[in-house]
Amino acid sequence: MQRLAALALLAALSACRARPLGGAAAEAAFAAPAGKRAFSLSIDKSQTKFLAPGCAVELVVLVETPRTDGTRQTRSELLAPHAEVLRLRRGWAENTGLIQLALTPEEVQFTALAVDREDRLFLNKVAEPDPKLTPAAAPSQAAALEAGQRGLSVLVYPDQQEFLPPGARVDLVSVRQSAKASGKSELTAATLLQDILVLDGAPPEGEEEWSTVQLMLTAAQTKTVTRAVSAEDRLTLSIRDPNDRSTRPIEPAKMSRKIGTEAERAEPKS
Repeated sequence: MQRLAALALLAALSACRARPLGGAAAEAAFAAPAGKRAFSLSIDKSQTKFLAPGCAVELVVLVETPRTDGTRQTRSELLAPHAEVLRLRRGWAENTGLIQLALTPEEVQFTALAVDREDRLFLNKVAEPDPKLTPAAAPSQAAALEAGQRGLSVLVYPDQQEFLPPGARVDLVSVRQSAKASGKSELTAATLLQDILVLDGAPPEGEEEWSTVQLMLTAAQTKTVTRAVSAEDRLTLSIRDPNDRSTRPIEPAKMSRKIGTEAERAEPKS
């Protein structure tokens, strides 16, 4: 019983969508290296206590596997073997810190899945040599709506808006339940849009739980996003290097490809 109580406490501490306290200052900030995206993650404050911008970490998710004796074995799986810490806010919410990591677009998708699944995440500091990080600069592009474009506002979790200035360029990731041929469903993370301009953003007001972000989109892109919103997909944003305007196909992510299917993990192990 004591072990179960401890696990319940850990689960409570790892709540990834805690309400921000406000008033806490962020430390120095760096820009994501070439080919990576800056992804913000709210996490148990113990995981940010001994980190600082410029540190390198591996991002780990915990996976539970049943055993033949009725207990469950916990193992860890790597979501990102080497991620740079770009920004950090230790007092983001009660028992929660806010950290911005440099991740590949694929790692962003798997991390968004883990957050939506409420998996427990750990940041293990590593001593591997880092690329030279450059200080984050204010976006050079003015956040003004261009002729023929649309300004669409969407709701996101506060941790996705906190480090997101107007004028930043982002990729938009959607997490949704996708049907399988067997009739079962599984969460899937897909990069809906790439290289999108952020026009503006606003934190929650009063008792609101969501932040608002306004994106500049083409008419066709607005249809893509509004379909995702109507399907109640969870939307997350990852910030691009302002000089990186390239796009490429990004295969959607399913957690079963990383940690095995439910059936495989349910196979009792002695």
